[in-house]
Amino acid sequence: MNAPTTFSQTDVALATILVVDDMEANRAVLARRLEKFGYRVICVDSGHAALAFINRTMPDIILLDYMMPQMNGIEVLHELRSTNSTREVPVIMVTARAEGDATIEALEAGADDYVTKPIDFDVLRARIETQLSKRKDASHLRRANAALDERVTLRAMALADLEEELKQEIRRRQDLERLLSSQPVGNGTLPASASPAAAPALAVLLSDMEAKYDSFFVTVTSGRTPNLAQMADFKNLISRCRQAAGG
Repeated sequence: MNAPTTFSQTDVALATILVVDDMEANRAVLARRLEKFGYRVICVDSGHAALAFINRTMPDIILLDYMMPQMNGIEVLHELRSTNSTREVPVIMVTARAEGDATIEALEAGADDYVTKPIDFDVLRARIETQLSKRKDASHLRRANAALDERVTLRAMALADLEEELKQEIRRRQDLERLLSSQPVGNGTLPASASPAAAPALAVLLSDMEAKYDSFFVTVTSGRTPNLAQMADFKNLISRCRQAAGG
């Protein structure tokens, strides 16, 4: 299993935290302490202001106060989790110690974590870094999956091309076998480009091709993808068959 991504001081300096709290004193304290930790901090005073800001600029993480007038933290959280563009943004809910039910409600609504007031800033810092590390890991995983999907698509395209070429060579083989069986070698009726000595060599190559085809068939039907070396080897065999057949 891969180790969790570490979160460096450079990552901290690049991270933007959106603080959402209707109390100016709370915003000032949070901004001052978080900036000392090296974060870039943006403060807004309401849920509506938070959604308007996020619509323009996506923060790396949100500190969201639970108790606010007009639009409380849970309502903001529901809005965030119902929109594709904001569904994955980390949210840490800030609640009062007496609001145990609020903490449960926040987690059920989609909050990633929570802190209680009065805030222990060492705990808050650790929880912020944990969420940012998770987000970084998720981003790496999405990129790795995208790269894997691209490789699988390229393999599938190469396999499709090879399958079509294989079908053509099977038809060519059937035509050649009918020609060889109906016209004895040496009677002058073989194609001008084909020599009598080519028939045995062609038979060997066609036998090899049949074996390769059986191998490909087993690989594909078992859910695996033939590797590029197998594909290159098979294409080389097809080329040799063409030369032996005078194609």
